[in-house]
Amino acid sequence: MGCLKLIIKIAIIVLAIIGFKSIGGWDWMVKTFHIGEKPSQEALIEKSKDVADFSSIPDEYELSKSANILGFRAVVANHDATGQKLAVVNENKALKITKEDFKNGQLKKKIDKVNEKLSYQYIHVENFKILKQGTMKAMGQTVPYAQFEAEVTNLPVKNLKGIISVVTDKDGKNKIMVSANDSGKYSQIISEQFFKNVKLSDASEK
Repeated sequence: MGCLKLIIKIAIIVLAIIGFKSIGGWDWMVKTFHIGEKPSQEALIEKSKDVADFSSIPDEYELSKSANILGFRAVVANHDATGQKLAVVNENKALKITKEDFKNGQLKKKIDKVNEKLSYQYIHVENFKILKQGTMKAMGQTVPYAQFEAEVTNLPVKNLKGIISVVTDKDGKNKIMVSANDSGKYSQIISEQFFKNVKLSDASEK
């Protein structure tokens, strides 16, 4: 159970990295300050090929952001009807998580290092609670996931529920998947439906 709590910390760190933008703050900024026009879905899908192939996601999902955020390459999507956020993040030197880390007890050192690097961040999390763990289909693989609830400070959403999972490409590089929503609105079905339709792209494996 202690190991799983560390998995949840990873999820929150990823959410903090995605931050205000992924929870809807970016859309608010665009509307309020009339920041440039939103790219088309075709343009975002093309721009995101180095992370994954999002060309087959159902119409009810929309890519909202594809960018390097604090050194992390992330693609964020939105489920239109519920506002649930979904993200795929490429591993890098600061964030390396494997499928084995869900069960081998090696997460603590990794989390401590990431926490040190992000200790200055405005966003932080309290009251982690693990709901369950399991497996799901994602990018053509059966992958482990941990489902969590947590309280988040300094974000529009205060109580989050979601999952974190990891998929590995053919070159052994890992991609971290996170999905989250308001605690009362989170849907595991929405998460699984999205991630099973994302594919590992040739560009993402180079």
